[in-house]
Amino acid sequence: MRALLVALYALLMGTAVLSSATADELLQPDDDGWHTWQVDEPGVSSEMCCFTWNGGNQSRKGCELDAHSIAFSDSGDCAVAPGTIQIYVRLDNGEPKDIRVLSSNCPASTKSEVRNHGLVSADESLDWFRSIIEDQQLDMDIREEALFGLVQSESTAAFDYLDRLLSKM
Repeated sequence: MRALLVALYALLMGTAVLSSATADELLQPDDDGWHTWQVDEPGVSSEMCCFTWNGGNQSRKGCELDAHSIAFSDSGDCAVAPGTIQIYVRLDNGEPKDIRVLSSNCPASTKSEVRNHGLVSADESLDWFRSIIEDQQLDMDIREEALFGLVQSESTAAFDYLDRLLSKM
């Protein structure tokens, strides 16, 4: 696992050699606040959610998106039918500040409104993630979150993109 994280970090650093990608306008720069969409990718699913521990047993509690720290797990009761993962992004001053990739069965809450973009193709979602990962003007932490989120999406398009990046190293 550590080798994978090192490779992914090196991959992120190596994106400078790639040409800049243009993302479909999934999120507009002036749309501050929380956004969500489901990725339409056959075979992909996630059990990622927020959980609590009680007496050695894990139970789903849902994710408070505004929390400063969130404990994720992928071994709980949030399994969904293949093809459904939920992505949450918080924009502030037009830039992403938080990215979460969760099971679509994971309850998520926030104090503010969440703009739902509905079902989005894997390619459109990938284009958005690429635009964040490859934007060297953005903070490295959010670029790493985008890379991690892309890997969590487990889509074929995401792994093809990662494979192309790694082959350029």
